[in-house]
Amino acid sequence: MKTNPVKETNRLVTVPVLRKTLAAMIPFYRRIATDPAYAAAWTRGVRRADLDALIRLFRQVGLSERRYASLSTNGIGYFVDFNAPKPIVLYSNGTTIRPGTTQFYFNTKVHRAVAKAILPFYQEIVTNRPFACIVVRAIRSGNRGLLDRLVRSMIKTPHLRSVSIESSGIRCSFKYAASPFRLDNLIFVGGF
Repeated sequence: MKTNPVKETNRLVTVPVLRKTLAAMIPFYRRIATDPAYAAAWTRGVRRADLDALIRLFRQVGLSERRYASLSTNGIGYFVDFNAPKPIVLYSNGTTIRPGTTQFYFNTKVHRAVAKAILPFYQEIVTNRPFACIVVRAIRSGNRGLLDRLVRSMIKTPHLRSVSIESSGIRCSFKYAASPFRLDNLIFVGGF
């Protein structure tokens, strides 16, 4: 009997890995949501693919290089990888426009709106272990309907267009009038 590699991949996430990753990222998203100058500087770093600038900005929110495995940017978004026990190895969080749609475009206003929107969901996962367990169960079982309800119970904006399960994680896709492109916030097993 053949196994579905996508379903097998989705079985990797654990509650501790999800909570640890999001706990590390909350101060960053909070700063993006509340500090326009910081958010604008982050956007410049993303558009220029300037990792040195992004690393400096990360340090300002307590994310030194010791706390994460790697930080990357492609001019349209960014990804932060955190070490995790095998078989995961790396668990990642990021915000990006889908590759192939544009180059060197990143909208500060939209990024701030997404950060503000996702914070309640991330905080609920970090502070409410039973909620985190249900989120992980939905991902591992491939129950997109349940995951969608859980995400939307915390992310109240009508700009959240879709929620999907990908690479043992979540893709939340947002569309705002200020940008012609959707902006995706992702949590996933890195390295796939």
